[in-house]
Amino acid sequence: MLEISLSKPVQFGRRSTGCCFLLAALLALGAAARLKAQTIVVPNTMVANAGDTPISVPAGDATIRFMLMYDAAQFTDLSGPSYLTQFAFRPSTSSSPGGPRQITFRLYASTTKRMVDEMSTKFSENTGNNRMLVFDGSLILSSENLAGPEDTRQFDMITPLTTPFLYDPAAGNLVLDLQVARDGGLPIEYDGVTENPALRGLASFDNATAPSGEFVTPQITQFTFAAPPLVTIRQSQVEICWNSKSNLTYQVQYRSELTTNIWTSLVDCVRASASVTCLPDAITLGQPQRFYRVVSTNCVSN
Repeated sequence: MLEISLSKPVQFGRRSTGCCFLLAALLALGAAARLKAQTIVVPNTMVANAGDTPISVPAGDATIRFMLMYDAAQFTDLSGPSYLTQFAFRPSTSSSPGGPRQITFRLYASTTKRMVDEMSTKFSENTGNNRMLVFDGSLILSSENLAGPEDTRQFDMITPLTTPFLYDPAAGNLVLDLQVARDGGLPIEYDGVTENPALRGLASFDNATAPSGEFVTPQITQFTFAAPPLVTIRQSQVEICWNSKSNLTYQVQYRSELTTNIWTSLVDCVRASASVTCLPDAITLGQPQRFYRVVSTNCVSN
């Protein structure tokens, strides 16, 4: 990360109450260049080839915990760690337009060192330490069964991630853990593939938080990735400067919101030794802004 220090004196606005000044310093300055979104189908060989098994979901309500594990070797087209922003399933070639189905679920994504062919029937043994909640809510899935490449259908059953997940194929395999509290509506049919080393599925029916499950046919999946910022530039420091009189004392105060009357002292006391006095303040990541004022006081400096 490239750090930039702001050492140049800044300008203040005079407040109406005595020797007080107010500065609104924006602390979240950044510039990022992003690459175009990239899609990857897993298994890679199924981009224009239909799966060998349809996965039928009948009409009515269902509750399920469903986990999918994808081999990192399927994501070699990524130039490096990338943000997963959505994934999508497609219908099988034997189906007609399906759904709609309203699905209420939590979705967790993580990276795991466990190999696909060593996937455990215990859900917790398959997730990684970076497990992250990436969706929590409801969406409606349906398919128009539109033609795709060759004899396939389009990936039109899309699940967007409300929180993008940074996935690094070099760190391990990708795991999606769907905890479905309710999956209800009209029947739908997914395009699935059996005995493929690129992915594996695990499910427990009638329990969205079950500790273990059984192996099931996984869906062919299309992922959409966005590259992270190539360069991030942030300010690492601001410097508060004000007109001062030698040997007088001042106090620099700050607050994060103007709607509160509480000011916090940056340091206890500053004794001026020149006509301009400056005091640095390090920028804390995650703090979007900070307001400053300088007050003439009778404090005792060290």
